[in-house]
Amino acid sequence: MQCGGACHGDANQNATSNLQLNLLQPESVWVGQPTEITVQISGFGVLHDVDQVGVFLLSSTNANGDIPTSNGWEILSDGFGGVNNYIEYSSVDSPTLSHTWILRPDEIGEKNLYVSVHHGDNTGSNAGRPFSGVSQPFLVSVEPIPNNLPRLHPDYKPPTSREIGQTTELCIATIDTDDVTIEWREPLGSTYQVDTVQAGDCWTAELPAALSASTLEWRALLDGEGPQQSTPWFSLASVEPSWEADETALRLQSIAHVIFFFGLVLLVRKPRRIQEDSKQYETSLDDGLDFVSNEHPPLPPEGLPQGWTMEDWRVYGLDYLEGRL
Repeated sequence: MQCGGACHGDANQNATSNLQLNLLQPESVWVGQPTEITVQISGFGVLHDVDQVGVFLLSSTNANGDIPTSNGWEILSDGFGGVNNYIEYSSVDSPTLSHTWILRPDEIGEKNLYVSVHHGDNTGSNAGRPFSGVSQPFLVSVEPIPNNLPRLHPDYKPPTSREIGQTTELCIATIDTDDVTIEWREPLGSTYQVDTVQAGDCWTAELPAALSASTLEWRALLDGEGPQQSTPWFSLASVEPSWEADETALRLQSIAHVIFFFGLVLLVRKPRRIQEDSKQYETSLDDGLDFVSNEHPPLPPEGLPQGWTMEDWRVYGLDYLEGRL
């Protein structure tokens, strides 16, 4: 019914959500560097009986240019294999839901972020109505980069998705960094380390393939002259292979369809011509009943054409003799 701060439904039918909305941020947010923004939503099963919930991360509530990318942020990961400011949970199994976005600010200063939710409710006097809620503003202070801080290059973008069965080769561009170690894990699972090799302007490492649709998380530990830095946990979703059409095969298939259709048209049109031509042999009796003359054209020396009957010859024989069939 609603998109972020914009209302597209009848306001008289909407209801205000009572879910509690909170936003967590790291102690320091540096310009040009990825940062974890975690939203916490509580009250499921207590304040609302919810099957599905949609969560927005907004930078304003004016319903126009309210997404973070319109206000100095870049979305590097939405945690679900994309870079959207809106995600959905089809079911909520606990009273509190936490979800993390990875954002990168592109300018120094203070910025506001909001959490917005849309959901239904299965019980109570408002059961079946659309609920929406938005939090108070959460202030984020974006600071300049300290000197000699080991960090990612400001243009680096982590991969967000891959196909099932594919390994992922990382090429991580850094600044003021002497060594990089990669850690990866399945959500809430054990953590494993991967060594890196410096190749030109980036550090390379390979993440293992997934055998089913799942999400892997990884981060980089950066060492240099300044204090060691740890990037946020980046989410890498493994999805089913996408269907790709072979252009040559599609063209051949199209040609085959055209030939088939053309042949079908010829097959359908031929009986119609015979039916129309046969009318010239019909005469009318005084009582208005139609009949076909019992007289027939003379047979050719070779006899009836193969597959014909005398009835066929009586109606279409003259066309055959004159070369129209």
